[in-house]
Amino acid sequence: MRSLLISLTAASLELLLVIGPAQAEGRLSARIRHSARFYRDRDGFMGVVAVGRAHHLIYEAGYGYANTASHVSFDRNTRFPIGSLSKQFTAAAILLLQQDGELKTSDSIHRYYQNAPAAWDSVTLRNLLTQTSGIADFDFGLIYRDNPHRPEEILSGVLNKPLEFAPGAKFEYSNANYMLLALVVERVSGQPFCQFLRDRIFRPLRLKQTGCNWNAHSVEHRAYGYHPSPNGPVPFEDDDLSALAGAGSLYSSAGDLLRWTEALYDHKVLSKASLVEMTTPFLDGYGYGLQIGGQGTELDISHNGAVEGFFSCLDYIPATRTTVVVLSNLVKEGNQSTPGTLALDTELVRLGMVGNPILPSDGKPAQVPAEILRSYAGHYRSDDTDHPTTITLTFQNGQLFMQNDGGTAVPMNAESATRFYLTNQEAEAVFDSHAAGRLEFMNYDPIWGAVFNRVPDAESGEASTK
Repeated sequence: MRSLLISLTAASLELLLVIGPAQAEGRLSARIRHSARFYRDRDGFMGVVAVGRAHHLIYEAGYGYANTASHVSFDRNTRFPIGSLSKQFTAAAILLLQQDGELKTSDSIHRYYQNAPAAWDSVTLRNLLTQTSGIADFDFGLIYRDNPHRPEEILSGVLNKPLEFAPGAKFEYSNANYMLLALVVERVSGQPFCQFLRDRIFRPLRLKQTGCNWNAHSVEHRAYGYHPSPNGPVPFEDDDLSALAGAGSLYSSAGDLLRWTEALYDHKVLSKASLVEMTTPFLDGYGYGLQIGGQGTELDISHNGAVEGFFSCLDYIPATRTTVVVLSNLVKEGNQSTPGTLALDTELVRLGMVGNPILPSDGKPAQVPAEILRSYAGHYRSDDTDHPTTITLTFQNGQLFMQNDGGTAVPMNAESATRFYLTNQEAEAVFDSHAAGRLEFMNYDPIWGAVFNRVPDAESGEASTK
């Protein structure tokens, strides 16, 4: 019997749903709770956190309210729109049809979408899945300005645009890719996209809180979306997201997302071969509706989702069979940032990996020898050729600092000898232990992080402070 504990705090409501009984799990759940409370208190995080390991629920809790006006707290069945987490369900649908012998991911999109321009002949379903098609994205503002639309109406404006690059040559995130894939599912299966998902995924896995089209007027037991303000959360009117079928229209609960993830990686959805295909990174670490980052015990298979007023994070750590779900209903207008959500997700992922990490919420850095810190000092340039950025790392008074071009130097607090977090920022820097001079800077942006490579001092024209 799992216990239910409700505790009220001065800052906000915390609804604690489950804590694992085992001693090791108890320590893990205590650290998870500490992290969640830290970002609730410091940044104002509001939403639901859930962590499972090997089919056992370690922790699930709600912070704040699903509905602030009526003080309705979150519970295990609260439904959130999950935005681009929808893409992994779309990818699974394509792979199920491939297993059925109905299509191949190497097929041209033109085979299933006869209205496609001739330039699309070389675009394969795999290009769509890996975000390497070169097909331009649509004006996302259409979803909010003239809602609702049918997907075909949204995509009509894409048909006349030239390819932005040769298929397979570049990674460019585009919702249009996955909306096209949903149309492929419909034309191959002969079913509406939502019906195919219900028949092949939702019902077999008993995902009772998961549905196809988020609509504020039809989804029961839902979270309401808010924007933060100095006076507290401000509600806004939700949008009908049905036009984003395949790319971002689904809704779900934390419990259902745990169940889905465990079933996916236990081969209860796809064959082993299909799962390997889905989770093999192509360009920029992107697989099929999934981002694959890290390696070995730090391998993290993940995706984020954002729609107006909501932000979702879903991670799976294969080394420990840990699933992390963070769902928030408090996002700044335009989905540019969500208080504490991404930083909290990063901490929970670190807790889900092997080891006992030092985290930003612990408030104290790890002890790293000065010679190691000093060796990191220097100039680094991003590998983004379109928007190159340079940062400078300096070692002063026993502390490592990082400075952007023209910015203020920010202390880098050590979690380990290779991993650092930046004070008062939702940011983390990781030095590659296998490639000297390589630094991954993760600023928790919804579209992944950036990689920096060390620049010789002679090339930068400056001398490092060491």
